[in-house]
Amino acid sequence: MSFSCCSGLSFRAASLHSRLLLLAFLLFSAWPARAQAPPARAGEVRALVPSASIERAGAASREAQRYDAVYWQDMLRTNRGGRVRVGLLDGSILNVGSQTSLRIEAHDAKAQRTQLQLAYGHMRASVVRLSQPGARFQVRSPVAVAGVVGTRFSMRSLPDFDEVLSLDGVVRVINADAAVAGEVFLRAGEFSRVVRGMAPTTPSPATPEQIREAEEETDIPMGPLEWSRVEISWPPTGCGQGTQLLLRAWSKQNKEGKEIEEPIDPELISGRLTLGVHTLDVEAGRATLPEGSGSALPKALFMPRGGATELPAKIWEAKEFVPGEGWRAPRAVFAGSVFNVHGPMDIGGRPEFSFAAQHAELLWQGPCGAGFLAPRGTGREYDVTLSLNGEQVARGKMNLISVAYRTPQPPVVLKGQQSRFGVDISGLENLIQFMQGRPVMTTIVTNRTPAVIGNLRSSTPGARTSGETITYAIGRPSLTGGRGAAGTVQLDGVGTSRMAGTFVLGVEHKLNPELEQPRTPLALVRQ
Repeated sequence: MSFSCCSGLSFRAASLHSRLLLLAFLLFSAWPARAQAPPARAGEVRALVPSASIERAGAASREAQRYDAVYWQDMLRTNRGGRVRVGLLDGSILNVGSQTSLRIEAHDAKAQRTQLQLAYGHMRASVVRLSQPGARFQVRSPVAVAGVVGTRFSMRSLPDFDEVLSLDGVVRVINADAAVAGEVFLRAGEFSRVVRGMAPTTPSPATPEQIREAEEETDIPMGPLEWSRVEISWPPTGCGQGTQLLLRAWSKQNKEGKEIEEPIDPELISGRLTLGVHTLDVEAGRATLPEGSGSALPKALFMPRGGATELPAKIWEAKEFVPGEGWRAPRAVFAGSVFNVHGPMDIGGRPEFSFAAQHAELLWQGPCGAGFLAPRGTGREYDVTLSLNGEQVARGKMNLISVAYRTPQPPVVLKGQQSRFGVDISGLENLIQFMQGRPVMTTIVTNRTPAVIGNLRSSTPGARTSGETITYAIGRPSLTGGRGAAGTVQLDGVGTSRMAGTFVLGVEHKLNPELEQPRTPLALVRQ
C-alpha cells in the first residue's frame, strides 16, 4: 500500500515536471531569436582580375567586387588566372595569386594580431611594422607556419612542399606540426622549403627568377604603359609612425591621333620609390614614409615594377599641421586644390571625404589625419562627410571655390586697342561672417607682357592698381554687395595695347589662412 502510494505520487510529480519543461521549451521557442553580433571586419577588396570569390560562414559563395568588405573567417578563392588584393585595416596588404585558397581567420588591427590560413596556392604580403606588445602576423598552411614582424614575403603551398621567400625584413619559418623541431629565420632575398614531417631547410639565396615570380604571380597585372609623370603630396612634419604616401601617376595615350595623359589606377602602381637616401617599396600606389622624415623635400625617383627607367617624381610641399581636438577640416578650398583633414585616422583604413556626392582624391594618410585633392565641382557651400572604411564618422559644411576667366580668344591685340578681361569667382557664400572685416581671399592679376599691353585698371569697387598689377581684396562689402548671384564675385579689368601682339596675364589666388587651415570642427556621426 505504501509502495503504491509513493509510486503514484512519484509518477504524478514526474508528469507535472515534464509538462513544465515542455511549456518552458515552447515559450523559449516562441521568443524572438537574439540577433548574432556581426562578424569583425578585417579589411576590403582593393583590386581583382578577372574574378575571385568570397566564402562566408552561413552564406553561399559569391563573386567578389572591388571595395567589398572582408571579415574574420572569410575565405578568398581564385581560379586559374585569377588574382585578388586585400587591404587589411592595419595597413598590411595581401596579394592572392592564381588557384589559391586563403582564409582570414583573425585580424585585430589595434592589437596587431593577424592569423591567416593558406590551404593551397600562392600569396604575398606586405606587412606593416608590428610594434604592439604581443603583436603577431602569422600565415599557416597544412605544412608550414611563417611569422613576421613587419616585412614583405611570399608563401607558396604545393602538394609536396611549401616555400617561403623573404622579400624584405625577417621571416620565421617552422613546420606546422608542433612535434617537428627546428626553425629558420629568413632575411631579405632568402628562401626555405618545408616538407611534411621535416624541419625547414637552411636559408638559401633566392634566384632573380624566384623573386620575379613571387611578385609577378601574385601582382595585379596591367598592360604596357608609357609612364609620363609621377606626383606625391608630402604630409605634415611629425604626423606619426606609419604615415603612408599615395603616388599619383599618368601615362601617355594616343586617342584619335592625339597624344593625351590619362591617370593610372593607383592599385596598379607598384615598384620602388627613392626618397633621398631611402628606398621604399610601393604596393598598390602606397609607400610607408620612413621614421624621422623631416619637412625638407628630398629628391624623388620612381621605378615601376618591371620597368627599366626611373621617373622623376614631383613632391608637393606639405601644408602646416594645425593641432586641435577631434576631426577638423578647412572651411573653404579651391576646386582641384589640396587640403588636409586633421584628427585621429585609421592608418590602414580607407578614408573618404565627400562634397555631397563628389569624392575628394586621397593623397596621404597617417595617425594625424589625411590629405585630399578637392573635386572640380560647382563653386558653392556643400554638406561634407568624412568616412572610414565606408562608414560615415563626421560631417560639416565646407565651401568649394571655383574660378572662371573671361579673356579674348585668342588673346591678340592691335596697337592702341583696348582689351577687357575678367575673373568670376563663385562659392563665397556665408564666408564673410567668419572674417570680421578681413578679406576672404585676395586675387592678384599681373601683366606678363608689358611690351604688348599696359595701363591696367579696373572698375571693380575696392580694386587697387600698382604698376603692372591689380589687387582685389575679395570679401569686403565693396566687392560682394549686390554684385551677381549670392556667393559670386565678378572682377573686371582693362588694358591698352602698346603694340600688336599676344598678351599674357598671370593670376594668383590666395585664400585667407583662417579658412584654408583645418580648424573647423566636424560633428561626429552617431552610429
